[in-house]
Amino acid sequence: MLSRTPQPVDLKGQDVDEPLTPQEVAALREHFRFLRENRKQLRLKVNAAEDLLLNGVREPTHRGVCQHLLGKVERGAVLSAAERLEPAAAAKLLAGVIRFSANIEYVLLFLEKIKLSSSPAEATAALSQGLQRIDFDKVSATQMRRVLSLFTELFDERQRPALLLGMLESQSFRHAFDSSISNLPETLAHLVLPLRAAQAVILHGKTNPFDSETLREGVHLLLDLEDNILLRYSLEVRQRLFRLGLEACCAPAHRLHRGLRMLLRSFPTSDRHKGKRALALARHFLAADQEAEARKILQVLAGEYPDFSTPLRWQGFLDAERLGEVALLDEPAGSKDALGHHERRAGIDLKTLRAVRIQIGNPEHAESHEATARLLDELCIPGVAPLLASGTAPAGEPYFVLAGPGQELEPALLGDLEAGDALRLCRNAVEILAALAAAGIQLPDASMPRFARETRGALLLTDLAGAKRVEVEAAASLHLKLAQEFCRFVLGKARRYIAPRDVVEAVSVARSCAELARSFARSES
Repeated sequence: MLSRTPQPVDLKGQDVDEPLTPQEVAALREHFRFLRENRKQLRLKVNAAEDLLLNGVREPTHRGVCQHLLGKVERGAVLSAAERLEPAAAAKLLAGVIRFSANIEYVLLFLEKIKLSSSPAEATAALSQGLQRIDFDKVSATQMRRVLSLFTELFDERQRPALLLGMLESQSFRHAFDSSISNLPETLAHLVLPLRAAQAVILHGKTNPFDSETLREGVHLLLDLEDNILLRYSLEVRQRLFRLGLEACCAPAHRLHRGLRMLLRSFPTSDRHKGKRALALARHFLAADQEAEARKILQVLAGEYPDFSTPLRWQGFLDAERLGEVALLDEPAGSKDALGHHERRAGIDLKTLRAVRIQIGNPEHAESHEATARLLDELCIPGVAPLLASGTAPAGEPYFVLAGPGQELEPALLGDLEAGDALRLCRNAVEILAALAAAGIQLPDASMPRFARETRGALLLTDLAGAKRVEVEAAASLHLKLAQEFCRFVLGKARRYIAPRDVVEAVSVARSCAELARSFARSES
């Protein structure tokens, strides 16, 4: 793992006796180590107690003492040393100084030295921290223009976001920006809104001040930062970036996968949510056609969390027999569609790792399989399982794939179904049958094997075998009868409740599916 650069701290503006935070102590150790290595160049004069701090013999404990020691770095000594040294060495010296000294003159000189040296990429972390400390209300317009000009000259498109983000952490810079954006070169101006969106949501956990697409661009910019910059952020910030990174990353942005992998590695194994985050990234890789990367994550997860069964189960899906992008699950043979013509299998969509249902066509009844597939391809009706994919199996049989979460309906009815659940299932069935009729689609029956109950309890029609196009009125008349039969069957399976008398009567006397659906809706409320 890359070494972490200490977070910038500001010791000023606080009571000298205010206890130091662990973050401040870690940063001070780094600052004092820098002063020890450069004390001759900076002509630094210290007493015995301060010498112990510089040499790491004594821990930083008192804010006032530490402020006093850092304050001994004199402006004249810094400028003199920077002029004596070669540009690269001067830039390195100034990088250390601006981490704790808020002086725009140092920043400008640092940028000038970077311009004369050969490695501006190494400057981004130090400069980003230094800029957070500058009071831009006290920076002259000339100095500001020079800073922005040097930004565009020295740093490429990948380095600029980190630097600008550092500036945006300064309230005085945000105030200057809000007053007028005209001073920003176009190379920086187009970064500001995305970075401000990411800054608000990811760095500070606040509401997005702009639209979703602006936040997406900001997340892309953050994930594209150098690892050593990302690792400086707190665990909470990295967790937010990881979550939003998964949401923002899409096919053209696979280059962001490097940042997502790095963030996942940075989470401690003791983090109880790391396993879920790793699974989310594995799922993301599968959707992005990077199965090998997904397998690596699952293998690591299985080793780190031996009691976590999901990684092994997902690996089993990846190793199972496949039809296209679907893993076929082992189950008893002989499951057929409602007509008894075609094989039905349960499966897992390897792109999403969600449950699906596969119908594999029997060549002897190819026409009915194709007719069902055509209907599914044309339909868009709530409660009817949508067609996800179709193709040809290795042996030449046609197949199609439907979304199919949940369990078969009839076994669910024999369980601990409450009255409210049963009434909702009946209303769902009536609504599905009414919608099909309105589309001119007629089912030959509404038997239980055609339906599944989703995880959240809603009804899903998963088998349209034998459905055909007819006149709307004819379908409406038959589907009312099918709806009544369905409801009588479900209510007749009651084990834990007594079906409301008014609903039982409504099932018999309803003159349309709409009237029947209203009866169930009133009873549910």
